[in-house]
Amino acid sequence: MFLAGPCAAQYLQSPQFMQRSFGTTIPAGLNPTSPQAYQQRFDQGMQALRSDLSKAIDIFRQLYIDTHSSRVQLELARSLFLAGRLAESKVEFVDILLKDIPITVRDKVEWYISEIQKRDTAKFYVGLFQDSNPGQITGSRSFNLFGQNLAYQPSQSTSPAFGLNLSAEVERELIPQSGWFLQVSAATFTYATADFNRQIADTSVIKRWQDSDYKDARLGNELMFYGGTFLYNSPYLSSRWIFNRSDGDSYGFFVKAASLNYPNYSYLNGTQTQAQVQYLYNASRNMALNAELGIDRTVAQEGAYSSYGMFASLGLQVAESTTQLQANLKATMLRRNYWQIDPIWGEVRNDNGRIYSITITKRDFYIFGLRPEIGYVFQSNDSSLPFYSYSKGMVGVFLKNVF
Repeated sequence: MFLAGPCAAQYLQSPQFMQRSFGTTIPAGLNPTSPQAYQQRFDQGMQALRSDLSKAIDIFRQLYIDTHSSRVQLELARSLFLAGRLAESKVEFVDILLKDIPITVRDKVEWYISEIQKRDTAKFYVGLFQDSNPGQITGSRSFNLFGQNLAYQPSQSTSPAFGLNLSAEVERELIPQSGWFLQVSAATFTYATADFNRQIADTSVIKRWQDSDYKDARLGNELMFYGGTFLYNSPYLSSRWIFNRSDGDSYGFFVKAASLNYPNYSYLNGTQTQAQVQYLYNASRNMALNAELGIDRTVAQEGAYSSYGMFASLGLQVAESTTQLQANLKATMLRRNYWQIDPIWGEVRNDNGRIYSITITKRDFYIFGLRPEIGYVFQSNDSSLPFYSYSKGMVGVFLKNVF
C-alpha cells in the first residue's frame, strides 16, 4: 500500500485518457485522482514489474507525475534499474535519498545505488581506526602444558596499533540484461606493524534473478594474505534469497559450500558448509530490528581442527528525524565446538565469542557522495584452552561511498 502525495492531474483532459493511461485501466465511474485509483494503478505497475519492465516504467513515471509519492518514485527507480537503464535509475534513487524517508527505505535505496556504482565505476570504502589487539593475542602469560607451568612471551607486539582500511568492489554484466555478472572485490588492512597486515580478494561469477525479491547463485574464489604471506584460497559456491513483504519487512536465506586450502598449514585443509537465516522488522518509521541465525560445519584434514559453529545476532537501527542522526547497534554471540583433542594442549577446544558494535552517522550528510561513519567494535573469545582466549576493541572513522 502506498500513500499518494499532492497531485496535479489537470492535464488529463479527455474521458478516454482518464480511463486508460500508459497501459493502466481504471474502472468506469472511479475518480481517476482518488486514492483508490492511484492504488489500482500502483498495483498494476507492480504486476508489470514482474513481466513487462517497459510498461512498469511508463506506469510508475506517469503515476509519480500525478502523485509526487516517494513510494512510487522508488518503484520507478527500481524498474529503471532492472531494465538496465542505470543512469536514469541513479538520478531517481539519489533524489529519493535526499528526501525525508524511513531508515529502512534509505538502506534499500543505498543498496541499489551501491549496485549501480559497482557496475558503472567502482564502490569503495576508506577507514582509519585503532585496534587494541591486532594480533588477537591472549592476555594470559602463563599456561599449564602436560603438568608443566610455562611462561609465555608473545613474539608479536601487544600494543594498540593504528590501521588503514581500503576496500573496493567492481562488477560488470557479462551479457546485457542476462543477469550474469563478473564481480571482483579487494580489501586491505594495513598496520604500522606489518605482521598484522591483511589482504583479502574475491572473484566470482554471479547469476541474479530480481523483481520485487532477490535471488542469486555465485561461483567464486576467495584468497587471503596475512603478514605478507599467502594464507589460504577458498573456491566456493553460494546462494542468497531475499523476500520483501508488502509491509516493508523482509526475510532471507544464505547457503555456502567452500573448499579450504592452506599451503603452509595442510592440517587445516578441508571443507566448510554454512547456512544463515535473517529477518528485518520495521518497528516504526525510524526504528528497525534485524535478527540473524547461522550454523556451519568445518571438516579439516586433522579432526582436532574440525568443528561445528553457530551464531545468533540482533541488530537495532534507530534514527532521529530532525537531525537525521542514526545509530546502528548489533550484538552477536558465537559458539564453536571442536571434534577431537587438541594435539598440543591435550584437551578438546570449545569457544564462546561475543561481538558488540555501534556506528553513528548523519544520514543526510555527504561529502562528494561519501558519508562519514564513526564506529566502535568490541570482540572477545573465551576458550576452554586459555591460549585462544582474547579480547580487543576497535574504534575508527570510515567514509562510505554512497553515490
